[in-house]
Amino acid sequence: MTNGYSPTTGLSGQSRRGVLFGVTAAASASFLKAAAAVAPAVDGGRKFMADGRVRGFAGNTLICHLPQQGADSAAFNALLDIYRNASDYPFLANATLLPPSSYHMTIFGGANDQGRGKPGQWPQGVPSDLPLEACHRLMAERLKGFRSGLNLPIRMKVDLEAPAPEGGAITLPLLPVDAAQSQQLRDLRRRLSEATGIRISDPDTYGFHISLAYWIKPLTPEQAKAFDRAHRQWRTTLSKAAPVIALGAPEFCVFKDMFAFERQFYLE
Repeated sequence: MTNGYSPTTGLSGQSRRGVLFGVTAAASASFLKAAAAVAPAVDGGRKFMADGRVRGFAGNTLICHLPQQGADSAAFNALLDIYRNASDYPFLANATLLPPSSYHMTIFGGANDQGRGKPGQWPQGVPSDLPLEACHRLMAERLKGFRSGLNLPIRMKVDLEAPAPEGGAITLPLLPVDAAQSQQLRDLRRRLSEATGIRISDPDTYGFHISLAYWIKPLTPEQAKAFDRAHRQWRTTLSKAAPVIALGAPEFCVFKDMFAFERQFYLE
């Protein structure tokens, strides 16, 4: 005699079939959810063409470029090794790699051409048909005299626990090194939202990251598994090379596409 419970014991044939169907449906749903978790989205068409060529995607933003020289360049050098060895990862044939000179962490997304009139992508009170060059000038004017309030350098670390990214970009997730740094960045983003008129979610759920590439073709299940393994390896390598990723003052930049971000000025 057992105290265990069998869900099909004592049920009619119809009930048993219903239970088994439910189990099968649940298993299928679980499988599809798991498959979606490892199969990243494709961003070809919005920022890149299907053949991998960069597409125009213009706007402005506040970012911190990774230091490429000096004592704080360990993170850049570790990411440069991934770029150098891209041929070791066959799944990267399904992506367009970003030039290392563009490597950065976004502090606050600004306005972009494709986000005209959309909350969180276009400043409030600005006509959606305003020429982008005029929008650049308006955003710069709104940030004139803005004080970041940061204790520099900004100190980040690799998020080793996050799953592989599911969006259209290949990103490496970052976390502030401690609660104080996190609070400074969240306060800064809130004040930038007020200054620029670009809304952010409340509470602010933005995930800091570094983008390495964009997917232009879907992955097979085998490729998705290989990407997941490689992504974990990249994070571990980056974390060992740069336990603390030190970044300078945020830069107001304009861009024509995802290949280059032209600094206009630093936030003080």
